[in-house]
Amino acid sequence: MIKDLDDCALLPSLARRELQAWMGEHSALENLQLIASELVTNALVHGRGPWVRMSLFPVDGDGRRYWRLAVVDPGSSGRIPLPRMPGEEESRGRGLWVVDALTCGCWGTERTVIGERVVWALLPR
Repeated sequence: MIKDLDDCALLPSLARRELQAWMGEHSALENLQLIASELVTNALVHGRGPWVRMSLFPVDGDGRRYWRLAVVDPGSSGRIPLPRMPGEEESRGRGLWVVDALTCGCWGTERTVIGERVVWALLPR
């Protein structure tokens, strides 16, 4: 999925709709939609690029089966996504804690060979 930032307010809901179209009524859909919404929003807010791309792949390893959801941005920001401690009055800043809780800590970040930032999360299938 690639969209211009002109549509940025719509991208988290578009990501949720895309996942439902890809997966149907899968038991992991609701958690994947929440994770996608958080990661897409973070990419828009912190990635400062003209696009965001999302992918979902089944992964098998060590006798376990996962969904690997990844959100990619151009990598314009040099900062590594990390959960932060928001103040009590702040309404933002908890998204990566939500992702961390839903994935039991199975998420991370990396760079592609051309410098794009990828934030990925694994969720059991």
